[in-house]
Amino acid sequence: MKFYKLLLFASIALGMQACMQKQAKKDAENPVKYYRGIQFSETPFDTERGTHELTAKEAATINNYKFTFNGNKQLASVEYNRNNALLDYSSMGAAKVTYTYEGDKQVKRFFNAKNEPIKNGGASVFEYKLDVSGMRVAMRYLDENSAPVENRNKIHNYQWTKLPDGMIKELRFNLAGASVVMNEFCPFYELRFSYDKDGYITRMANYQADTLYNCTAENCGDIGVSYFKFANNNSGDLLSFEVHNKIGQLSNLYWGWAKRVNAVDANGYVTETSMFDQDNEYLGGKNVPVTRTEYDAHGAVVKRISMDKEKKIMNNPANGVAIIAYKYDDHGTRTETLQYDKENVLIPPKK
Repeated sequence: MKFYKLLLFASIALGMQACMQKQAKKDAENPVKYYRGIQFSETPFDTERGTHELTAKEAATINNYKFTFNGNKQLASVEYNRNNALLDYSSMGAAKVTYTYEGDKQVKRFFNAKNEPIKNGGASVFEYKLDVSGMRVAMRYLDENSAPVENRNKIHNYQWTKLPDGMIKELRFNLAGASVVMNEFCPFYELRFSYDKDGYITRMANYQADTLYNCTAENCGDIGVSYFKFANNNSGDLLSFEVHNKIGQLSNLYWGWAKRVNAVDANGYVTETSMFDQDNEYLGGKNVPVTRTEYDAHGAVVKRISMDKEKKIMNNPANGVAIIAYKYDDHGTRTETLQYDKENVLIPPKK
């Protein structure tokens, strides 16, 4: 009896192993995943990561980021699409990005919804260099002919180093080899990024000579800016973005805000964004303190509504628009953008 039980257990084990091998083979043959969203990032050091996974069946009717991996389990492409039809309003700056690999090089290219090559930030190609572990350690911008170029922020190449404390150190240079800032509104030179155990970004800090630095340039407000702080939920959705000076006070950026707080639904869609100043009060002046976003059943944005701190609809002081509405065809392609004031009166487009 004992012998037959052993045979039975062995047979079950072999059956399970065979099933696992078949599934592994199936996964290798069809290495595709779908996600509703894509994780927030502040640096080209980050590789795209999806949030809120979907099944292939769900992806036929829901806007999604389709991740495809090659036979070496390396990311080969990310496409923003519905039912495999590319859409041109993703958060990637393109409808599709592709990756190719050669030695220690990882080459990224961008495409529109017609699958035509496009530029991103003034460059056609992002050429990364990987270390032996696969970590990105450098990147340079190239044009469509693979010639070195600078992007719109006058950056040609990046260098990244993982420090003993786990932070990622970032430096940027122009074609002449001189150090350049991240962008004109945030004149940080050396940046250090911190990530939590799940790989979600939690902090972007400004350093000089291994010391946390307080930027007091004109665009950094009256008390300076030293670091950005990010909070994420367990799904990787960005819940808040805060700007601080060296001693931890909230500090206004060029646009007048010091903190953004997102409300997200169960799908990870941002339904409301509230803006605050360095006194932790709702943004005032000629600004919109609260923006509400509505989505259709496919996950496409159908309305963005400007509201005051009392959550009452308001006209944007900058252009008089209270509601931006989007219309789509049956495939998810955006066909029309309409603007209304707070009385729901259509605002004609400017000629």
